[in-house]
Amino acid sequence: MRRIGIIGAGTMGRWHAQRWAALIRRGAPAQLAGFFDMDVTTAESAAAQYGGRAFASQDALFADVDTVIVTTPTPTHRDVVVAAAARGKDIFCEKPMARHQKDCRDMIAACAASGSRLFVGQVVRFFPEFARAHEVLARGDIGQPGVIRTTRGGSHPKTGRNWYANYEQSGGVILDLAIHDLDYVRWCCGDVERVYAQGLMHAGLPQTDYALISLRFKSGAVGHVEASWAYPPGKFITRLEIAGVSGLIEFNSERMTPLQVWAQAEAQGQGPSVTIPESPLAEEDDPYYREDKHFLDCLISGEPFMIQPEDGMAAVEVALAAIHSLRTGKPVPLDSFEEVLP
Repeated sequence: MRRIGIIGAGTMGRWHAQRWAALIRRGAPAQLAGFFDMDVTTAESAAAQYGGRAFASQDALFADVDTVIVTTPTPTHRDVVVAAAARGKDIFCEKPMARHQKDCRDMIAACAASGSRLFVGQVVRFFPEFARAHEVLARGDIGQPGVIRTTRGGSHPKTGRNWYANYEQSGGVILDLAIHDLDYVRWCCGDVERVYAQGLMHAGLPQTDYALISLRFKSGAVGHVEASWAYPPGKFITRLEIAGVSGLIEFNSERMTPLQVWAQAEAQGQGPSVTIPESPLAEEDDPYYREDKHFLDCLISGEPFMIQPEDGMAAVEVALAAIHSLRTGKPVPLDSFEEVLP
């Protein structure tokens, strides 16, 4: 039986708590022990809503659990994960893995030293449409991918502390929002060779931040990742296109039929070229529920996580290289990129 402690009882902490409560109701071998938050009232409120108790300190939570969910602001991830690893806890860390390259390395080293298992919550891999698109691509239905393009946009996230508007803490729209798609396109097309980015990071408009990131993969494929916080409140869109040598995958969250696949029948050995539309969405599970269930299932079975710590670090490195490119106006090779800290 896994005892789960959530550090950070704000929006994402409660979001995961709701999913853990659902898992437990459905018989998962876990208990939600409770929450720790720097604001004790926030932790008490979350415990009253989802169960468990509010812990007076992070150490008190560590003493009562074997599994830690880290949903604190990005710049705190490194210290919380390293502390949890020192106590031998298995850890779920929300995206982005950390604010800096060195932070990611410290987290991986701490978990390796203690034997703690570390999972990074890149949830887009668990959205049914994106998971299905990856499955179609991996199966070879559209052949070798040549171009992948994503768009992710919403309104600027708001919190009581408003740390998202502080670039030094959040990394802006690139590290906080585009990180979803930077992980996803790596999952689809492999390691990134070179990054070039343009955007509004220096425009003094953090609440309408925008970025367009161009990627060259080592496979030769090209990627375009667009991220925006300039949409009106309540609106959120995602789009995906993957063009292969023999077909196209397209997803648009604003359509009634979100995911479509056009594959040439000739490429599948079925005769002449034929357009085959497909809308396979039948998955009803919430992606965060699926993500948390995957984490728990792997802890119990010993199977490897879909997302390894190195994947989380690689997505952060691509994001940081994109930020460096935006600052300098030049493409950034990933093989030689090293973040320069202030």
